[in-house]
Amino acid sequence: MGYTDYIKQMLAPLGIYDLETGVGAEELEVIGEELDKVFYALEEVWREAVLATAQSYGLKKYEEILPYRPAYITAEDERRAVMALLRIRGGCFTLSVLQDTLSGCGITATVEEGSEKMSVVVKFPNSKGIPDGFEKLKARIEEILPCHLNVKYEFIYSAWQIIMDKLNNWAAVERNAKSWREFEIYE
Repeated sequence: MGYTDYIKQMLAPLGIYDLETGVGAEELEVIGEELDKVFYALEEVWREAVLATAQSYGLKKYEEILPYRPAYITAEDERRAVMALLRIRGGCFTLSVLQDTLSGCGITATVEEGSEKMSVVVKFPNSKGIPDGFEKLKARIEEILPCHLNVKYEFIYSAWQIIMDKLNNWAAVERNAKSWREFEIYE
C-alpha cells in the first residue's frame, strides 16, 4: 500500500471528500506519489547506513574509513569482511581474536598456532589450491596479523585417489583439466 492509499484510507471516515474523482483526488494522488518517493529514498539511505544491510555505496563508504581494503567476491563477503575489520582492536592477540580479525581479508581463512614458537598457520578451508590473487591476499593477511608472528600458509588440494577415480586415464586428464591448477583442484 502506497501513501495515496494510506491518505485516502485516513480521509474516508470523514465523508466530506471525493476521494476517487475530481481535482481533490488528483491532488491526493500527486501528494501520495511524492511521499512514496521520499519513503523509498529514506529507505535506501537507511539500508546503506547500517552495515548489516548495506549493499552498495554504504559498503564503499565504510571501506573508505578503514586502513585495509578487503578482498571479496560477493556483497555478503564484503559486508562480513568490513565488519571484521571494524572489530580489530590493537593489542588483542588471542587466537579467537586473530581468527575473527582474519575474516577481514575477505575470504574464509583460519589461523591456528604453529608448531614453532611465535608462528601461526593460515589455511583456506573453502578454497582448493592457492586462492586467486594470493599475493594481495597474503599482503592483507600479514597487515592484519601481528608483525611479530611468523606466518605460514597451508593449502588444500584434491587427493590423488579422488582425481584418479574421476580421471582414470591421461586422455581424461587432458580433456577435463586444461592446466596444472585445474588438475590439482579437480573435484
